[in-house]
Amino acid sequence: MKRFSFFFALLMAGLLTSCTDVVDVDLPEPEPQLAVEGNITDQPGPYTIRLTRTGAYFTKDELPAVRGAQLTLADNEGTTETLRETAPGVYQTSQIRGKIGNHYTLTIQDGDQQYRALTEIKRTPGIDRLEQQIKTNEPGWDDGYYALYNGPELPGVGDYYRFKIWLNGELQNDPDDLVVRDDALVDGNYIGDIELNGKPLQVGDSVRVQLLSLPRDYYYFLNEMYTQINNVGLFSSPPANVRTNVLNLSATGPKAVGYFAGTAVRSARLTIQP
Repeated sequence: MKRFSFFFALLMAGLLTSCTDVVDVDLPEPEPQLAVEGNITDQPGPYTIRLTRTGAYFTKDELPAVRGAQLTLADNEGTTETLRETAPGVYQTSQIRGKIGNHYTLTIQDGDQQYRALTEIKRTPGIDRLEQQIKTNEPGWDDGYYALYNGPELPGVGDYYRFKIWLNGELQNDPDDLVVRDDALVDGNYIGDIELNGKPLQVGDSVRVQLLSLPRDYYYFLNEMYTQINNVGLFSSPPANVRTNVLNLSATGPKAVGYFAGTAVRSARLTIQP
């Protein structure tokens, strides 16, 4: 029996080590799609919209900018503005102002194709304060300073948020740093002493946090994007298209990707003191 097991192990080892052939997959070239990235906030403008074209799945080339498009942005109060192209594929406002409770319509004329995106700016609570806390010899924690978030959550279920964090002026923008939350389990409660940094800070380090309100569909867009960005490994699921609010007004025209979103923004800063 031991002899049989020995030869079986040798056979399996040979099979596994021989599976090293490289298989070239000939993927068809996809039709380029319009990619939209932009937002409008309740903070002073200008607001920026970036237009590019999508490329092949494995391309390492910079995505081409969409130049010469015509963009207009309108709100529900009757204000309409044509955006100005300030750099290749970069379009900016100059007059319109975002306001909590308002709805916005972005129209894009790209050649003979017209696209439209609808969004709104939802309410957001203020941030009471950021505090520092020092941890020493605590199980599961490295010694050092930690920044803590404190602030209320508004009563009424249906609020969605994103947290953006800068450490020493650098936005924490790795795939795991995309933090979006809803208020289903914390509706109307006070949110206190939430750690903002995974690694300890030192005296003199700075922390800045932004709390952004999100339209409901944009919240799901960011969740889907997070899933796709982190969908790696041997047992990852097949890639899937992420939703978009940019729609081609022609039912037979090429689809678009990306998102145009409205957000309200609240900010707070902290510098670690001895």
